[in-house]
Amino acid sequence: MVVRATCAAGLALTLLASSCNPGTSTSSGSPRPVGGASHLQLIEAEDAQTLDPALIDDPMSLAIGSEVFQGLTRLDQNQRPVPSLADHWEVSDAGRTYTFHLRNAHYQSGATVQAQDALTAWTRALAPATASPLTIFFSPLGVRYPGDSLSSVQVVDAKTLRLRLPQPDSELLTLLALPPYWLADPKQPSSGSGPYRVDRWDHSRAIHLSAFDGYWGDRPSIRKVDIEIEPDNAKRLDRFSSGAIDVAHGFSGPQLLAFARDPAHAAQLHKVPTARTTWLGFNTIAGSGYGPPDRLAIAQAIDRSRLTDLALFGSMLAAPATDLLPPGVPGHLNRQLPAYNPAAARAALDQASFPRVIDLYFSTNATVGRVAADLQDQLSSATGRSVVLHPIGDFFNQAALDKLPLFIDTWSADVPYPSDILENVLRANAQFNNLRAFDPEIERALDQGRAAVSWDPALKAYQTAVAVALAQNRAIPLYSGVEPYLVRPGLHVPFIGGTIAYRWEEVR
Repeated sequence: MVVRATCAAGLALTLLASSCNPGTSTSSGSPRPVGGASHLQLIEAEDAQTLDPALIDDPMSLAIGSEVFQGLTRLDQNQRPVPSLADHWEVSDAGRTYTFHLRNAHYQSGATVQAQDALTAWTRALAPATASPLTIFFSPLGVRYPGDSLSSVQVVDAKTLRLRLPQPDSELLTLLALPPYWLADPKQPSSGSGPYRVDRWDHSRAIHLSAFDGYWGDRPSIRKVDIEIEPDNAKRLDRFSSGAIDVAHGFSGPQLLAFARDPAHAAQLHKVPTARTTWLGFNTIAGSGYGPPDRLAIAQAIDRSRLTDLALFGSMLAAPATDLLPPGVPGHLNRQLPAYNPAAARAALDQASFPRVIDLYFSTNATVGRVAADLQDQLSSATGRSVVLHPIGDFFNQAALDKLPLFIDTWSADVPYPSDILENVLRANAQFNNLRAFDPEIERALDQGRAAVSWDPALKAYQTAVAVALAQNRAIPLYSGVEPYLVRPGLHVPFIGGTIAYRWEEVR
């Protein structure tokens, strides 16, 4: 899991030889067999930082940890929470009480999963000595700081756990599928209940895992997973191109462009949606000079397809936005955003006697800089105005102080649930609401989404909040993040997207 307001990368993975010495990389470039895979070989640029569920806050650790550990719930192909260690639950007291009934599951150590293990694991994550960066994710339980007491968690019996929330929170079931909510054997904290166990970890070189035969779920057809760590981009691509690697990831835009020029590679490239979204925003205080017709005109002056094609390497690293919620987050819709219409944009600004200069503010991130440069060209050509670029070193501080009238903003969700984005960028007085907009209708919709006790009403409420914001063009969605993966021919990888790209046990 990544820190709030940072760019989430995704999973990235790899190979090691299936020889008797698994610490030695395969030197042969012979192609991998097609179909019926039982041994998955992956390659990644970076090693996992930790496999401690209380400490995981990087994408690689999240990807591997999700195969070793489990929570009470898991996320299905639609990122909807479904039963995992809890095989069913009841929701009562208008969404304030959840009672979970645990299935008969075992840890890789052989110990039986008990309800007390949840309280033990979560209490440890909140202990100051653990120094977990994830304590904020316990907020639905009424705690968020190290040292807070979990009085809201009750162990009813060995297989029953009851959570009493201070207020309804529809994000809870999604959070329970992620760290720090994963359970581990209290006596062997490295032992989870997931479909795979760690056999050996050669730090900065490779991680070797095998299927856990005592797993409560279906027996994975992938019996072994070897992940090779190779920081060199060119070497990583060579390993994949030689046929030695099943799935590769973590390449630069120029690399992917060159790779995709060969038509034979088209089927090997998969662009997986992430939980990242980027938009153009108008601050209601500093940007009060932008009225509704002006904001609509700016929206009509932007060609999103051109933007991602030119600034994001042939759309290898992003897709044109169709919503404020990205496709990697439940609740995303393919909305009808204002269409590219430069003639209408110029006419509207001229009629309004709009000033001849547009100031555009953005962070000094290299990717955002390329986006800003293309927007400068697009807006200038479409509106007939001069667009002045303002790269800001302390962008977030300046935005929070309401000093930026028109700016490029980004959010990368840690949790694949709409509230992770919307509560932070649309909720009035939220720390990262750089729009500084207050709309009672948005507030009501966010309240309804948070309090909903079932999935569909929650998503509908959040979609309403987005619709209100977009109708005012306070935020103009620009693009949604994608994470490119290379997959060998004949291998089927059912990508999910969001914060965890795919699951090894579902590869065929």
